[in-house]
Amino acid sequence: MTRRSRLRRSARRQDTPRRMLRRRTAPRRVRALAAAAGALGALALLALTACDADSVTGRDAAAHDGVFYGLGDDHRLYRWDASTDEAEPVLDLSGVWDGEGDVGTVLRSSLSIDPRQRTAAWIEGGSPDAVLRFGDLDSGEITTAASYPLDHACIDPTWLPDGSALLAHRAAVWGDGAAAGDATPLPVESWGDTEWYSPDAGQLPTTVDLAEQGCRLRWYTAEDGSAQALYHDLQVTRFYRIDTDGTVLDTIEIPDLTGTEPLTIGFVGTDPSGRYACVVDGYGPYGAFKGGFTIRAESGTRVIDLDTGEAAGDEDASLCTSLHDDGYVSRDGATAAFIGYDGTAKWSVELPEAIKESPVLFFYPNSQD
Repeated sequence: MTRRSRLRRSARRQDTPRRMLRRRTAPRRVRALAAAAGALGALALLALTACDADSVTGRDAAAHDGVFYGLGDDHRLYRWDASTDEAEPVLDLSGVWDGEGDVGTVLRSSLSIDPRQRTAAWIEGGSPDAVLRFGDLDSGEITTAASYPLDHACIDPTWLPDGSALLAHRAAVWGDGAAAGDATPLPVESWGDTEWYSPDAGQLPTTVDLAEQGCRLRWYTAEDGSAQALYHDLQVTRFYRIDTDGTVLDTIEIPDLTGTEPLTIGFVGTDPSGRYACVVDGYGPYGAFKGGFTIRAESGTRVIDLDTGEAAGDEDASLCTSLHDDGYVSRDGATAAFIGYDGTAKWSVELPEAIKESPVLFFYPNSQD
């Protein structure tokens, strides 16, 4: 058990009447903007309904509990219903390898699947010519969502809790110079505006103004049903909670939490309620991008309860890949296990041949369908 850390809350958590008014009126403004842009669901940017996930009881329930996604050696994205024996291909991502730069690293660090399992998103290419792609998981159709410059090293494209839109960071991340013998410019530190992209409606109006610079933004559903997000500052010393305007609702100091140290990869993801965080303790095993940029980790090494500051789950199964209502998925090679936040091992399952060596692993409980 780790040392309990006292979390210091920012004074900004105390809402003034003006901020309370802003928080009430902002969702209506966001909805109006989304409607004007032709979004098929105005709930894309606000008033999202949290997905309920039923607890899994016992190892035998694993085979019927959810769906995994992973990358195969043949450059295809596979879906595996754990009640079946084999995974099925849903997207051909071989086109990624036609791009320039560190295309494999960029794919792994930017690939994501929306919470409703309708659309995958990734940055294709590792150069100024790269693009943000959407892939329909039912039809296999791949479309271009946006061209570069889009950030993936700090704020990788990230989905709203209802999967209706994705937030991308429009930053000029490529410099003018390149290393000797390399046609791809070196990345530079840059900060820009965020933009919403919907698989159904295309680009939506910008609504999130991130006044505090930081990385690894992840959305979750607040108690009132609205969308909020967590991300950490550039030094990995605090988390910010924000609303869909980018207003900081809460600041959580994290320098004493086991599992995070300054200048590490930091934040992998949060659970659907924003209480638990999967973080990385150290950066070395996960690689880096040329120029010193850090790339999204493929898994974290510690789950933290942000309400108490203590480690959660099982210290022997701390490699978290995704967080859910009642626990998290931990991976050990080709074995995936589901661990409760109280440390209880609920089930484990062997991954099928097609995805057992996948560098990334996504899991969705059936109750989220």
